[in-house]
Amino acid sequence: MKALKYYRFIPILLGMIAFCYFYLYRYVYLNSKYFEQNKINSKIIKVYNYENKSLQFYYTDDYCITNTDTKGDTLKIGDSISKEANTESFKIYRKNQLGKYEFYKNYLMEE
Repeated sequence: MKALKYYRFIPILLGMIAFCYFYLYRYVYLNSKYFEQNKINSKIIKVYNYENKSLQFYYTDDYCITNTDTKGDTLKIGDSISKEANTESFKIYRKNQLGKYEFYKNYLMEE
């Protein structure tokens, strides 16, 4: 009879496993794969700070650059990203005081 008590936790456990799998697959793996394999010429459209542990810089509604350095030199909304396909490095261009974009910094995504 004691074993029957633990069966009620199986759906909860399976639900947690499914949620983690789809979250890791959709938001981590597919995002990283898309970023590395595609050429990107876009602007940062929104920034999310998750509990001061990571920053996500969205360049489309679905894809973002995730950075764990929340206190360092970060990207801003409106920065322009230029990246070639099949690379992990990208260039950032930022508007100057005249309103024209100029080269700001090279970034290298670290795994």
